[in-house]
Amino acid sequence: TSIATLYSKKDSFKGKQVKIRGEVVKFSPDIMNRNWVHLQDGTRDSDHYDLTVTTKDVVKPGDVVTFSGIVSLNKDFGAGYVYEIVIEDAKLEK
Repeated sequence: TSIATLYSKKDSFKGKQVKIRGEVVKFSPDIMNRNWVHLQDGTRDSDHYDLTVTTKDVVKPGDVVTFSGIVSLNKDFGAGYVYEIVIEDAKLEK
């Protein structure tokens, strides 16, 4: 699934498992007991081209990776972490 497709058809993905492939542009480890990954895949829907993924896996900026996880919409983690779309509890595909 592309980032553009996730944003343009977000309601149809709510609560479903998706597989997303992209380049890691930011990695923030161990915040609220999870790692936060920002992915970009070269696609966009309007101003949306970056997707946040939460995971226990460790990656680094520049890695091209594939994650599989559950889509959540309008997720508020508290402490200012609010996301229109986030892939939660994602697993790195080998």
